[in-house]
Amino acid sequence: MVSDAQDGFSVTYFLTEEDATNNTNALPNLYTNTTNPFSLYPRITSDETGCSDITSFEITVLEAPLTSTPSDIIICDDDQDGFSTINLQDVIPQVVSSTNNRQISFHISQEDADNAVNTITNETNYNAQTETLFIRVENSSTGCYATETLNVIVNTLPVFTTINNYRICEGNSDGFGDFIFNTKDTEILNGQTGKQVLYYLNQADADNRVNPIDKDSNFQNTTNPQTIFVRVENLTDQDCYGTSSFTIEVGTNPVYNQPADWFVCDGIANDGFETFDLSTKVTEISEGISDNLDITFYLSQSNAENSINPLPLQYTNTTNPQTIFVQIDNGTICNSITSFELNVIQVPDVNESIPLTSCDTDYDGFTEFDLTEAELEILDVRQDDIVITYFENFEDAEANTNIILNPEEYTNTSNPQTVYIKITNTISNCYALAPIDLIVNTPPVINDFQSYDICANETNSFDLTEINEVLMDESFNVVFNYFANEADAIANENALDTNYTYQTNNDTIFARAEFSTTHCHIIYEFNLNVNPLPIANQPNDLIACDDDFDALLEFDLTQQNASILGGQNASNFTITYHNTELQANENNSVLDTDYIAFDSEVIFARIENNVTGCYSVTQFSFIINPLPEIDIDDQVICLDNLPLVVSANTNVSTDTYLWSTGETTPEIEITEIGTYWVTVTTEFGCENTRVFGVSESEAATIEATEVIDFSDPNNITITISGIGDYLYQLDDGEPQESNVFENVGMGYHTVTIIDLNGCSEVTREVLVIDIPKHMTPNNDGQFDTWHIVGVETLPGTIIHIFDRYGKHLTTLKHDTPGWDGTFNGHKMPANDYWFVAQVMRGNEYFEVKGHFAIRR
Repeated sequence: MVSDAQDGFSVTYFLTEEDATNNTNALPNLYTNTTNPFSLYPRITSDETGCSDITSFEITVLEAPLTSTPSDIIICDDDQDGFSTINLQDVIPQVVSSTNNRQISFHISQEDADNAVNTITNETNYNAQTETLFIRVENSSTGCYATETLNVIVNTLPVFTTINNYRICEGNSDGFGDFIFNTKDTEILNGQTGKQVLYYLNQADADNRVNPIDKDSNFQNTTNPQTIFVRVENLTDQDCYGTSSFTIEVGTNPVYNQPADWFVCDGIANDGFETFDLSTKVTEISEGISDNLDITFYLSQSNAENSINPLPLQYTNTTNPQTIFVQIDNGTICNSITSFELNVIQVPDVNESIPLTSCDTDYDGFTEFDLTEAELEILDVRQDDIVITYFENFEDAEANTNIILNPEEYTNTSNPQTVYIKITNTISNCYALAPIDLIVNTPPVINDFQSYDICANETNSFDLTEINEVLMDESFNVVFNYFANEADAIANENALDTNYTYQTNNDTIFARAEFSTTHCHIIYEFNLNVNPLPIANQPNDLIACDDDFDALLEFDLTQQNASILGGQNASNFTITYHNTELQANENNSVLDTDYIAFDSEVIFARIENNVTGCYSVTQFSFIINPLPEIDIDDQVICLDNLPLVVSANTNVSTDTYLWSTGETTPEIEITEIGTYWVTVTTEFGCENTRVFGVSESEAATIEATEVIDFSDPNNITITISGIGDYLYQLDDGEPQESNVFENVGMGYHTVTIIDLNGCSEVTREVLVIDIPKHMTPNNDGQFDTWHIVGVETLPGTIIHIFDRYGKHLTTLKHDTPGWDGTFNGHKMPANDYWFVAQVMRGNEYFEVKGHFAIRR
């Protein structure tokens, strides 16, 4: 019993009060009672003061229910799922003799049973598997309980797969052999547990479980073949079983030749792997055997015995060495299993050969090679015990015939060509063959021109790259260099600058043309022939007088040929003319020799040697001197303004003049009509003549002006006299041929008579008298008063103004101001007003009536 006390106190238990008082015979913490009930006396002691107190209580131990362990429930499951439905209540009578005052429950764990939790509720149809269940039996009065275990074993019927025949193979067999059947157990059970296998001679014995065969001892067949029956039963329930059968038989192993291990030399890859033709082993194994053998090959003995994954006859080993297993079958139930080993013997270690290349010198595709140069690449490191030979083809290398005797000086027989190097190990006699490609590269093919002509130039220079296209038609992948001597060209040193400065008129140059890929090259010697340039003499400018004031004039350019040639033979040269120096240099846009030029235009002349093509360019200009301009048209003498002065003055001091009158001054005076001319000559000798006529005219005389007043519209008619041609103009209007002006406004106007021949103009002022249609007396300076326009020229004229009702408002005289729109100091309203004018024009008297409006 464990002491239970508060902090600072300790408790000790005793069976008597006396022992508790004396603190003797204290009980251990774990105490088993000897009487029931019994009393305990706890002594409680203070840890701080040591003072104690004693109390007592009684303990009664109640008995748990009486139970028995039930028998195991064993079931043979017929649907192979390992589950079966059972009634758990069927085992209660085995657990307790009476269920009075007892509460019974089933649980899947001991913990659940102890704690009375997770009770199985479907006791009458519990879906059981092989498991242990826990039964709790509780006294309903005291709560005391006991537990029991119930083992449920659900056995399944055995599952059979096809059982292989049990075969024994013997040499020269009599058809009988010894079989041990326990070797078949694993196959028959096929992973099933809790079961055992029994063997019988017939089906009845197997079903009745009688006369089993001792499977651990040798069993000799009585017939060949013979059927054996099998019973598989559950260990916990022998009646839960199934049966099947298999055949035992005894056969004879085939007779065969034991194959020898196979040794081959590795190929050029030297990787330990080769392809073997296993059909040669078929021949070896079956040779001299009377039986018809079926021979197959495998990677393992298990595969050979069970005919799994046979190998193809063309087989490449995967390890080196590698064991191959052989199944030999003669058509009976038995076969023989043997093996042999594949061995790939390493050949001399070689690398792939880099092609041997050489440059041809005569373009025939044949040259001499040192085949031994390939050994440096093929044999990466020095190898002992080898012999090296060379052959022209693969067949000779394999047969070891027709060895190339002098490989250091071998001339190829075709281009390209493949020869073979053979490296043989003198110990294993294994060899490796490596092809060597022989390639003869030709140098660039060049054109034979010996000499290249150029034209001399001021800088004595030449672009040698021009020769590239001369040397060959197709220059792809070709590198060109030029040298002053052959030694430098061969060594490819001291190449000339392509912007070459020639030393003489016939320098010797060596061109080196080399393929950038193969580096095969050829050196070609040629001469750079420098031809002299023709002399392009500077001709004088072409000078002429203009013919029509447009500064354009046609010239014959060939007139410059002789000046440009100088003393050179014209038949040896061609001269062309161009607008620009670039066109002249490129010899394009050649001009027609009959050329229309403009003043100060520059022309470039190209003189070219007909044989060498060398040329020079010169230039000249066109000077087109202008004609003097004479600004004289036909002239008119105004009779009222004599004499007529005519001027041809160009205001150029060097110009000279000659008139038809014989005068030589820039201008002359003319008093008579007729035809005259003048010629003006410039300092360059360009002259121009103008012929003109002189006629007479005079200013017009205005004879009368007729004005129609008060007519709305008003007209003016002018009557004139004179010998000229005239136009009529009213104020600043457009001049007209008619002497009548219509729709003329009231007021003062100026009439002008214009002489078309340039004589003096004549003007007269004309007054148009009329009645204004309205007035606007608002003091803006426009129509503030109303009066007859021009009435001041009509003395004696009187005007009376009335309103619309006939009331007289005011009287106006010809010399009084106009009406201001008031009456007795009051502004008259906007409206129509009437007037009666008694007009006096000279001795003529007439009356005019009408109306006008005031607008405010």
